Amino acid sequence: MKTTQQRNAQRIQRVIDHIHGQSAAELNSAAVAEIAQLSTYHWHRIYVAVTGESAVATLRRVRLEKVATALLRDDRPIAQIASDCGFDNLHAFTRLFSRTYGLPPGKFRASHASRVQPRDLGDSLQSSTADERSTRSELQSPPFGNSESVPDVPNRPIDIAKRKPLRLVGLWHSGDYHEIGRVFEKVMAAAEIESWPRSAAFTVGVYFDDPDVVPLENCRSFAGVPVQDHFQAPDGYDTQPVPGGLHASCLHTGPYALLPESYHWLYREWLRESVHDASDNPCYEVYLNAPYNTAPAELETLICLPLESAGSPGRSA
Repeated sequence: MKTTQQRNAQRIQRVIDHIHGQSAAELNSAAVAEIAQLSTYHWHRIYVAVTGESAVATLRRVRLEKVATALLRDDRPIAQIASDCGFDNLHAFTRLFSRTYGLPPGKFRASHASRVQPRDLGDSLQSSTADERSTRSELQSPPFGNSESVPDVPNRPIDIAKRKPLRLVGLWHSGDYHEIGRVFEKVMAAAEIESWPRSAAFTVGVYFDDPDVVPLENCRSFAGVPVQDHFQAPDGYDTQPVPGGLHASCLHTGPYALLPESYHWLYREWLRESVHDASDNPCYEVYLNAPYNTAPAELETLICLPLESAGSPGRSA
């Protein structure tokens, strides 16, 4: 029989699923209360207490994250991406995106897209209609498909050190890594409501496949929180060990949509020139803060690459 805490966790998780799954639609408070099976007078206060933000703030954040990812992945006009993600007013959207991400959408795309997804989108961007271009001149930048117009990904400092093993309890995710946020929010809701005995304050994502090789729909990942050894995973949750040992750690500071930049640097630049070899264990990410109370530019993600034990630990850059 489920405890009251478990039932409450499931209620909040249903709301999280609804917000992520229907993020382009407006939030209907009565409908959400029905989904949560909670009173219309109380569900929102419970949601804020558990997640640390209002449901409206969650919806806005999820929409912006979807926009940021889409800007770097495909060649749709900015106005269409904004509309598809639930923003009908282009000027209001531009102000919100600029305030949140520090750059207008066009400049964000121009500065990062070729680093994240190295392909030429210049011709597609220039196919935007004249009317759209005239209404958003502040969004326009030179085509970023030209490699000469986009600087190389800057070097990230790499820390070579031994890391302790972790025992995670959480949920599996199958599909696009950029959609794992929904799973993390559900895990965090359960951990908060049910008071899981955590062994560390951060959360961890384990990524088993290379999205440049494996189709996105087949990519496997695990969203979990480190827990104490005695804690048994509740029904519906799984346990995932993270082996300790020698690791190369790269601190990514910035939006999650830009994580591929740091991965490209770590694998294509640093590892290729390093004396170390990657071990037969998956890469994982340690999230040192959370998007519900941290600006995208200040998010800190530690990318941890397991290494073979041979070689002396030290620092390199």
